[in-house]
Amino acid sequence: MNVEVDPLIEALYYWSDVSGVLLMGIIGGTLARQRGYDIVGFFFIAMFSSLGGGMIRDVLINRGTVAAMSQPEYLYLAFAGALIARFIYFKGRTWDYIQSHGDAVVSALWAATGTVKALTYGLPLIPCVMMGVFTATGGSMIRDICMGREPAVFGDNQPTVIPAVACSAVVLVANSLDSLAWGMLVGPVASFVLTMLGIWAGWRVPARQEWAPLNDTAAQVMVLARKAEDKSRAVGRRLEPTKLRAWRHQQMEKALQRRIEKQVRAGRRRTEAASDVSDFMEAFAEDVAEMHQDPTPDAAESHGFLDGIGVDISGDSYENYDEESQQLSLDGSKVQRDMLDMILADEKLTDELVERLVKRYEERNQG
Repeated sequence: MNVEVDPLIEALYYWSDVSGVLLMGIIGGTLARQRGYDIVGFFFIAMFSSLGGGMIRDVLINRGTVAAMSQPEYLYLAFAGALIARFIYFKGRTWDYIQSHGDAVVSALWAATGTVKALTYGLPLIPCVMMGVFTATGGSMIRDICMGREPAVFGDNQPTVIPAVACSAVVLVANSLDSLAWGMLVGPVASFVLTMLGIWAGWRVPARQEWAPLNDTAAQVMVLARKAEDKSRAVGRRLEPTKLRAWRHQQMEKALQRRIEKQVRAGRRRTEAASDVSDFMEAFAEDVAEMHQDPTPDAAESHGFLDGIGVDISGDSYENYDEESQQLSLDGSKVQRDMLDMILADEKLTDELVERLVKRYEERNQG
């Protein structure tokens, strides 16, 4: 892919590029002085600061010789910056101002340079943006790593990568509109403005460690699911005892109906047999109601003909049936519930239970 660049803009970029190499060499040398490095450290840190990003870009593109090696003026300028920093100690507010603003200008220009070079070799859009970002920030990352520091682009949270991405995006959009020259002018300006927002207005890239929207959403879903499950269990606990008691009474009524039929076949009048059963059921209901009013563990053993049956006729053991009460309930109550359910599930056993209850009812009335 052939990318034509206006000669004037190309010349402007070239002189800005070499000036940036010198400035970044001075910045790297100044950092080496602050860390107490010798002259070798000055040269290496200056070289990494000023040429590292371009080296990464050219190695990744893998087309020809790395520019810093084929154009020796870049190395000369980087080492010159190291020597300047070795003989002049740049410090103070004025130097901080020059360093921050000069770095912003150079990074903006290098982001555009890296993007244009990637376009020249026909790279896709995302790699073009990557080349712009690496050219602008790669040198500082290598420098910080070699100095044993966390790269500023990671931990400082000042906008450095985002302005480079913005510059690359502007250049790419302009190139798609056949206005690359405008993109090479507007892109660095946009990058510089975003960087200045971080310096002047204190804009920072958010870095909340606990922020994880998917995790938060999953946690909220889990909480809602637990609430729904607890609610459904609560509803189930309220409904289950009612159904069980209804089933129990239904089984008892069937057994009593079979008893009536048995007595009728034995020659007794149906009305008399039904009347006895009705009286029995009234007494049974009264005793069960008294057991509901007295929900003590020994209630089943203190009310009329239900005394000593050994099973939970009333269904009180199912009231407030939750995990806590289940853990606190006596083992005997569970045995009684299971025994009663087993008896009522079998017609023969249910008939025997009814016979015993009726017999006790008759004995109580006779007494």
